[in-house]
Amino acid sequence: MKKTGEGILLGGLILLLFLTLFEKFLHIPNWLMVAGHMHPLFLHFPIVLLLIAFVTIWLPSTNHNEALFSLIRLTAALSAVITAIMGLILSQETENAGSILQWHKWGGICIAVLGYLFYTFYNSLVNARIQGRIFTIAATIVIFITGDFGGDLTHGKNYLFAPIQNKEKKQVPMEQAMVFEDIIKPIFTAKCGTCHADGNHKGGLSLDDSTGILKGGKTGPLFVSGEPEISLLLKRIHLPEEDKKHMPPISKTQLSAEETVLLTAWIRSGGLLNYKMAMLPVKDSFRLLAASYLQPSTINNNPVYDFSAADEKIIQKLNNNYRVLEPQGLGSPALAVSFYNRNNFSSKSLEELLDVKKQVVSISLSRMPVKDDDLLVINKFENLEKLNLNNSDITAKGLEQLNGLKKLKELSLSGTSVTAEAIEKLASLPKLSSVFIWNTKIDTLQVASLRKKISKLNIENGFVDNPSFIAELSVPLIESKTGVFDTARFIKMKHPVKGTEIRYTLDGSPPDSSKSLVYKDSFAIQSDTKLVVRAFKKGWVGSSPTNAMFVKRGFKPDSIELATPADPKYKPSANVLSDADLADLNFGNGKWLGYMNNPAVIYLYFNDAVKLHSVMANLMKRTEQYVFLPVKMEIYGGMNKSNMSLLGRITPTLPTKNEPGTMVQQVFSFAPTSLKCIKIVANPIQSLPQWHGGKGKKGWVFLSELVLN
Repeated sequence: MKKTGEGILLGGLILLLFLTLFEKFLHIPNWLMVAGHMHPLFLHFPIVLLLIAFVTIWLPSTNHNEALFSLIRLTAALSAVITAIMGLILSQETENAGSILQWHKWGGICIAVLGYLFYTFYNSLVNARIQGRIFTIAATIVIFITGDFGGDLTHGKNYLFAPIQNKEKKQVPMEQAMVFEDIIKPIFTAKCGTCHADGNHKGGLSLDDSTGILKGGKTGPLFVSGEPEISLLLKRIHLPEEDKKHMPPISKTQLSAEETVLLTAWIRSGGLLNYKMAMLPVKDSFRLLAASYLQPSTINNNPVYDFSAADEKIIQKLNNNYRVLEPQGLGSPALAVSFYNRNNFSSKSLEELLDVKKQVVSISLSRMPVKDDDLLVINKFENLEKLNLNNSDITAKGLEQLNGLKKLKELSLSGTSVTAEAIEKLASLPKLSSVFIWNTKIDTLQVASLRKKISKLNIENGFVDNPSFIAELSVPLIESKTGVFDTARFIKMKHPVKGTEIRYTLDGSPPDSSKSLVYKDSFAIQSDTKLVVRAFKKGWVGSSPTNAMFVKRGFKPDSIELATPADPKYKPSANVLSDADLADLNFGNGKWLGYMNNPAVIYLYFNDAVKLHSVMANLMKRTEQYVFLPVKMEIYGGMNKSNMSLLGRITPTLPTKNEPGTMVQQVFSFAPTSLKCIKIVANPIQSLPQWHGGKGKKGWVFLSELVLN
């Protein structure tokens, strides 16, 4: 049995070194990944057994059972090798892309080698007792360091020493505080740093700095400026905790209500990064919340209310991932309620809040499908001071049902169908002081008339320039659906800031503020168009460009054959190649076919011959996520599968470092040819360039749409 164990140990070590040497060529089947998933469970055995085995070097030779300790040493060395192999398998699946994973992996391999050397040369180490003890001390240090890296991977940076570190929040004066460094980054570091910071970039997302924030991860941008409701960050935070996409994972420390509200306000204020807090408007909601977060007041300045706090158990029962109740200050009985995810909203979710109707002073129903009848329920919240109905389905008639809100101070109605007459009737509410009506049909003349009639009411119908604050405009909204169209597509755009000039180009070039086309009304396109848009306004910094691709549909194949199957991770139906959807930069959304280990070989068939002169392939380039254009792509055509000729070939130039992610519409043009069958071959890169973090490893090719003309 001992000889068998020694043989397995030597064979296991050779296998480990072989797998390490050829790691970039490995393709681990799913059934073997189960062994990789056992790595965190199994790794405790070699640690304990090796440390026990090391003790034998320090014991007097007459005081222990050599046969027993020989078995312990063999078991320790063997379990170290097995654990390292499991870890190597697991590293092939993990989305962590950082230095911590690499250090942990090499540390584990080193422990396996040390364990083998300790068992094999134990007698020599015992006889040379000083050298033997030095060996065990060095090996123990390696185990300690490797385990520390493992703790950093699973629990966050400096996990081991966290209890003795000073966790006191840095006090930064408001006038010196930076938006990202002093407000947003500390939250990300504390609650997201385990997976997305300090050399551990799961899903390709780094939250270490503003560059990583703007780049986003493999599932796309982290947030949409000014739109928390549709931003990926907030969507993930508000998913049910048991959902595997919920962030932070249920096993980690969750965001506090204060932190969630702060992140929401940050995105709503534009998601600014390298700005001083003092540059934000004095009444900006994010600035107000950040001031409290930076320097919590030692004096309770909360408003005094004449009602008691609600039962904590009731609040906990009402809180869920789609309806969040939070106190309005330390020790305050007042509650603010926010709703998320319109698909989960119902009238019942409003009615359930009546259990705490006295304590609710703020309700946000922005973008919820609220109807006029729901306002009858809201009218029962006797202490309500702030109500947000932006972009809901309420009408002017429904507003009449809010006559019971005697303490209402602020009402947001932007993006609704309210009228000037309805606003005039709201004047009967005694404490109402502010109404927001951006993007409604109430024109400037009507606003002026309302302000004259109701002097006590502050009516906000758009942004007001502030000469002391120069901010960047948010990007324009392209309302027209991007993708493939049949005959013509009308392009509609808008911007929430009144007086903003939208300029655009149709050839993919960046628009400027003087020469590019000015958008005045919707217009039609009838051919392939790459629309690039920017917003400009005097006193503001021009917006970043935003773009959309429109492709005119040609012939649709009668059937599609994937001669080589896509990778199991990215293997939707072949119909994604002809569903008139160009998808987006999220290659995990089920709309992209992904290839890494094999070329993509695709056949398109027509029942009747068609005359084609071009083929367009929609591809993706996201180099930071190992997604490159094909190193070679070929198009063949003919009347049947066995009789085809080459129609076109490309060999794209390798991208340079830090190129932004983009979708590429690669067009093959050729002389008009009658065809019944087309063959497309796309070869993924087999060795990433030297500048890439994964240099030498394989890259991906992703396809989502083929347009035939």
